[in-house]
Amino acid sequence: MRIELRDVEYRYQVDTPFERLAIHDINIDIPSGSYLAIIGHTGSGKSTLLQHLNGLIRPTKGEIQVGEKVIVAGKKDKDLKSVRKKVGIVFQFPEHQLFEETVEKDICFGPMNFGVPEEKAKQLANEAIKLVGLSEEVMQKSPFDLSGGQMRRVAIAGVLAMEPEVIVLDEPTAGLDPRGRKEIMDLFANLHKEKGLTTILVTHSMEDAAHYADEIVIMHKGTVHKKGTPLDIFSQPEQLMELGLDVPETVRFQLMLQKEAGFRFDQPCLSIDSLVEGIVNVMKRGATL
Repeated sequence: MRIELRDVEYRYQVDTPFERLAIHDINIDIPSGSYLAIIGHTGSGKSTLLQHLNGLIRPTKGEIQVGEKVIVAGKKDKDLKSVRKKVGIVFQFPEHQLFEETVEKDICFGPMNFGVPEEKAKQLANEAIKLVGLSEEVMQKSPFDLSGGQMRRVAIAGVLAMEPEVIVLDEPTAGLDPRGRKEIMDLFANLHKEKGLTTILVTHSMEDAAHYADEIVIMHKGTVHKKGTPLDIFSQPEQLMELGLDVPETVRFQLMLQKEAGFRFDQPCLSIDSLVEGIVNVMKRGATL
């Protein structure tokens, strides 16, 4: 499903002494089936932007098209259920939102809330629990008897059971160790490919943005500073650092080699494998350490 934001602006507490401009002049086209990462330092507008994607908040100016549905600033629209069903959001620490007495009931809650019959919801729950790498044996357990990592997977299954066409990930690996972070990110990458989901990742991890996304949007002071492929974005690391952002460790290592050893790479290396290949190519051209 395609999402397009056109001249979107949002102000908190409009017409009060506390009115504040949060985002402005947002123009982003997210093609169906693409994987977009949104990066930016704290306060750049990332969280406000993602809440627009399924109508949790509505723009004070501009419009957002989600599939065939258009959300227009200033126009009341009570029928946003279809948008919220098609666009699933996985917030930070989603396990904190678990509340039912069994895993099955928790996963079924979302689909049933959208009118899905109980038996169909149970079927969707069984499919979703397998998608997140858990067995059906956990379905009758209390979610609060599971490990933290399992609880997060159950919460994610609750979003997937609603069969979204777009999935929005707000720092989905927050609080996880490196192994857990990779497992969750690989889980979403596989779902993106197998289900053809449009995936939108809001993250502070430059490694995740570089490794998984097709395109990256940099948010700065409430608006889009730059949009491009990971190679485009990380080809000018100094500009990112000026914005207070980090760069992938492999790019940082490249910069060190360029400064200390006089290496000159053809393009940024966004993985260990590409870094090794880049060093080999440089040395073949006659560079020495």
